[in-house]
Amino acid sequence: MKWDSMRIVLTLLACAPGLTITAAAQHHSDRHCSLASIAGKWAFTITGSIPAIGPVGAVGKFTQDASGNVTGTEKRSLNGDVADETLTGTVIVNSDCSATYSFQVFEDGMLVRTSTIDAIFDDNVRQARAVFSSVVLADGTSLPSILTVDARRLFPKD
Repeated sequence: MKWDSMRIVLTLLACAPGLTITAAAQHHSDRHCSLASIAGKWAFTITGSIPAIGPVGAVGKFTQDASGNVTGTEKRSLNGDVADETLTGTVIVNSDCSATYSFQVFEDGMLVRTSTIDAIFDDNVRQARAVFSSVVLADGTSLPSILTVDARRLFPKD
């Protein structure tokens, strides 16, 4: 009886390494980003400057859905002028976890600017790092900017 139990245990141990390697390889090949994987609620910080105007800082939150729609709010300081802003926009995400956001930014219901932001998701899609690639005012004026974004998921994925 002891020999039968020992043979079963040895057989299981002999098979386990192969199962572990197969499972790990399969899990690794499934890793990619999509609109569904980045959907959720996020918090962010923006830091940097707009050379023609001055330093910029903002904190806010946004929600993005699995269709690529984004809505949010932020408290922004531009050279000491503080404002509450709302954001609406879209995101395009690539399987390599890079993404491009296009946001329309409003103060008191009036469009003040449109921003394009290039992002990279990391930490198993719990964090994003980004840089503004364009800032265009409502009148069409393009502003050079040196702005970066650090975003974290508010709640872990289910």
